[in-house]
Amino acid sequence: MRIYFTILLITFHLISISGQQDALYTQFAYNKMVYNPAYSAQLKYADFTLLVRDQWNGIEGAPNTQLLSAAIPFSKQNFGLGFITSRQTQGIYEVMNLRGAYSYAMQLEEGTLSAGLELAGRRYALNFNDERLVGFEGVEGDPAIDQLNPVTYTFNVGTGLYFKSRRLFAGVSIPRMLNSKYLDDLAGSSNEVRHLYVMGGARLDLNADFEVVPQFLMKFAQNSPYDLDIQAGLIYKKEYHVGLNFRSGGARTSIGDSFAFLFGLSPVQHLFFGFSYDITLSPLRLYESGSLEVLVKYSLGENEPDATIINPRYF
Repeated sequence: MRIYFTILLITFHLISISGQQDALYTQFAYNKMVYNPAYSAQLKYADFTLLVRDQWNGIEGAPNTQLLSAAIPFSKQNFGLGFITSRQTQGIYEVMNLRGAYSYAMQLEEGTLSAGLELAGRRYALNFNDERLVGFEGVEGDPAIDQLNPVTYTFNVGTGLYFKSRRLFAGVSIPRMLNSKYLDDLAGSSNEVRHLYVMGGARLDLNADFEVVPQFLMKFAQNSPYDLDIQAGLIYKKEYHVGLNFRSGGARTSIGDSFAFLFGLSPVQHLFFGFSYDITLSPLRLYESGSLEVLVKYSLGENEPDATIINPRYF
């Protein structure tokens, strides 16, 4: 059976070999609840985020992600709720996510510490009727292929801690704690693996108009090399955002996986638009033209006087 090379490379590499199962996001600075369920209790207002990521443009069947999230704090009761729904596709492979989180915040002398718990449900599906899948004798003639287009539903739990002070933040989380089995009716068995995320950063005031926000995100997964994102952001009058992001990994012959440019604009107090463009550094760059990510964030409610000092989109 013959399949377009790029679909074969992306789809079956992700299903059978790689331990990294969560989607990548370059604009993680504005999207922390995706990585840490403890984040929502630290907010001062409800936060809604829409994100679309188109990875490895030019490669047919490359990863594509759409995400919608809501973080709803109840600051008087010191807890917050979070909801995330997302869809990821790679070739003929699709994952639908539905996640809910509860977090509780405790005031410490040095800052605020919150703990969170996440419940997640996922739908995994393979579509062997995809028009891009080609066989010499037809897909239906291959007995190794499940003609029913297998669909599996899984459940998982996660937890996290998030600390924030006036100038610093740090977090650690494990969004997948169970080795839930999925797509186990194929020739091989597939399991979700544990992921560990460690993040941290600071906010530095250069003067009355400029702020610098350096931060990092480390990603660990079983049977997969670790990833490290290092990001430096510059904010002008809390309205204009620019940044650079370096992601480690990629091939052994490359200095890293990607280098990205980030741009953001907050035209009014509660609305933010973000855009990022990743330049691939590995040999894969010969076959694609980078990755694009677009984000829209909207908040409800008025900021408290002491909260306007800290840029909420980073902290």
